[in-house]
Amino acid sequence: CNTNDADGITLSGIESVFLSLPVRVKQVDLNSNWMESPLLIAVLFYVAWVFIMSPTTKADSTVSETTTCTSTSASPKSKIIYLIRHAESEENRRIAALSRTFRTLGRFTLPTSSDIYACTELLNVPAQVDSSVSEIGVNQISHMKEKLLKEDFLKSSGIQLVAHSPLLRARETSVGMLGCSAAPASSSDGATEQKAESVSRVVETDLLLEKTPAEWTPLYYSGFKKRIGDFEEWLWSQKEDKIALVGHSQFFKAMLGLDFKFGNCEVWKVEFDLSKVDCTDDGIVATIDKEKDEPVKAEPAASKWKLPPQWFNLELQYSCDVEGSPKTI
Repeated sequence: CNTNDADGITLSGIESVFLSLPVRVKQVDLNSNWMESPLLIAVLFYVAWVFIMSPTTKADSTVSETTTCTSTSASPKSKIIYLIRHAESEENRRIAALSRTFRTLGRFTLPTSSDIYACTELLNVPAQVDSSVSEIGVNQISHMKEKLLKEDFLKSSGIQLVAHSPLLRARETSVGMLGCSAAPASSSDGATEQKAESVSRVVETDLLLEKTPAEWTPLYYSGFKKRIGDFEEWLWSQKEDKIALVGHSQFFKAMLGLDFKFGNCEVWKVEFDLSKVDCTDDGIVATIDKEKDEPVKAEPAASKWKLPPQWFNLELQYSCDVEGSPKTI
């Protein structure tokens, strides 16, 4: 599924909407009745919420934005990691509707009533923070489940550990596509762990949470980079060497240094070796020559994408054929 909708509550979704709006839209009659609908109120509330939702404590401004230093003897070999972005969420659907609405206004035509209603749903801020998958997302999961079962993905790939974000859309995708879901830390409905027979462990970690609204700002961006470094340290410390991660596009994009986001339900394979990086005296991350045990100039990666030295050989394994909500009409 090649959708460019933003994961979670992100500034990129809002930015893309406003950047797509031609300047001439200012000529639209703002006093018309349809413009007095809750649509504009929804947009204003949504943008305001993005900027005021910040952690209660300030992130350490001295945190390095490079990969966390680690011991080169932490693990005997590289790990095979499978990265899976969650299925389309309700928040993705609403952001797509907001984008279509502004593009429609840019052509001096009225948006559909369904798009206006979807935009007003953005007023329900808590529903955006941890939204479930949309109807399209359910179809995506069903499609990918069938595809992966046909390929006997978990067993043939030798996946030993499945880790997922605690957000609902990631949990639903993990259990739907892989048959794996960790027991929630706190659950009122008595939910328990679900685990495929060939998988050894299933875990849930807050380190995999999507990039928060505050982490988009310069004030807290270093905290986001630190969280990525902490996650890599955690990942490297796990005893398993074939791991599936179900998470979010902005997190994966930042972790791998990519200029694009994974599509919903796509499965990507990448190799990970944190022993390939270390910190020199001036704090610069460098590739390590394991034989000479000294920093050397990094060789060009075999992948067509320039990745951080600890990540290499990125390739798309499975794509989803169920299209996500369109951002344009």
